[in-house]
Amino acid sequence: MFNVDVSVAVNSVKVQTSDNGGLSNEQVTEMALDKIISVSENVPQPIRDQVMAYKDRLRAVLFQYLLLARKEERATICHAISKSGNADLAEMIRRL
Repeated sequence: MFNVDVSVAVNSVKVQTSDNGGLSNEQVTEMALDKIISVSENVPQPIRDQVMAYKDRLRAVLFQYLLLARKEERATICHAISKSGNADLAEMIRRL
């Protein structure tokens, strides 16, 4: 005879939405932070404070590199569009 014990843990789920376009830089940054860092409610306060300070610093770093990545992606797109003979369109996209 077999005995089977099954337990399932369901983590919380966060949903990000946006109006009139994609997610903001802040929303994407928070999504990444939620995947990278979490802290239990049972952690002593000094450790929780240290984790939150680290999370704040990481938020700033992720945000800056996200801005850079989006800027570089637009530059790459503009270059490809310009090379295809659509310099006016490339310039409009560059200004976004």
